[in-house]
Amino acid sequence: MGDKNSNVWHYILPFPFENDKRKLIWSVLQSKVGKSLLMNMKLDGRTYQRDLIKGTTYSNKSIIEYLKRMVSADILEQGMEKVTTGKRKVRIKWYVPTKLGRWFILFLKPTEEIPADLVQKIIEEIFHIYAQSIFEVSENFGIDIDVFRKILDKEQKNKTRKQKE
Repeated sequence: MGDKNSNVWHYILPFPFENDKRKLIWSVLQSKVGKSLLMNMKLDGRTYQRDLIKGTTYSNKSIIEYLKRMVSADILEQGMEKVTTGKRKVRIKWYVPTKLGRWFILFLKPTEEIPADLVQKIIEEIFHIYAQSIFEVSENFGIDIDVFRKILDKEQKNKTRKQKE
């Protein structure tokens, strides 16, 4: 019989320490609007607000509200770009996901839609964040960091053993 833990979702969801930011993230993840916006964000590069508005059936007001929440929660960074259309110069707003934001997008998108090299980059980024957190918690609570190295080594040995069987 298989290990019960092998049937769990393979994602760790890091959340900020600040309670307000955690609440904002939960509000985004629990909302159809928020999830839809995250699903339509580019993992690498800028996503323009106008494209998000065109690409969904939600109201401009709802979209802008959720984009503000995601910026406040450090899921997205925003900026403005000047563009010349004909004789007019207009400013258009764009968004890029932060490392945390990319992880949430990866969590929501089907893996077959994401290039393997980008998945690897994002997983390495999130593992780095997670490792920093484990190190800090270990220091604060007097936990020997070797405990975690032993767990990684044990899992690697188990995986290697299973592949040989």
